[in-house]
Amino acid sequence: MTSWQPSDPEAIRLLLALPATVPCLAAIGRAMADLERHHPTGVLSVRALLDAAALIDQQLLAGGVEQEQAIERQSLSGPIAGSVAAAGDAPLQKADVIAYDTALLRQESETVYANPCSNASALLSQRRRYGDQLLLLLPGLASWVAFTTAAAGSMGTTALLRS
Repeated sequence: MTSWQPSDPEAIRLLLALPATVPCLAAIGRAMADLERHHPTGVLSVRALLDAAALIDQQLLAGGVEQEQAIERQSLSGPIAGSVAAAGDAPLQKADVIAYDTALLRQESETVYANPCSNASALLSQRRRYGDQLLLLLPGLASWVAFTTAAAGSMGTTALLRS
């Protein structure tokens, strides 16, 4: 028979972004006990989801340049390196000296990413899907997630739920 690990309630709380309050932790405990009592094999599924989410968290924390999007095109605007405008010897406005066309002394470029969805956002999306799957196994926590999301949206913070 599969049983819960001591770290599982906290992992569930983090995956579902629930507040660390006594009533919420008690609700997590009740949901875990219900699943273990009624569907003991469901514990394996929950633990697999928690492990998968932990791997995503590790990847997100590791980050790195290789996770960033590939740049297809980049944009900047400023004086051309080595020009009199870059050295500060030329006027920067056309109105200052009519003889200078400062647009000829500036360069402009633009950055366009090859993939509009970065690896990090794909990982976060997968993590959210794991949270949704977790709610299917622990449906008693759905109201907590809904309340926490609504409270955070309306107040900008995580609210406390009293039982």
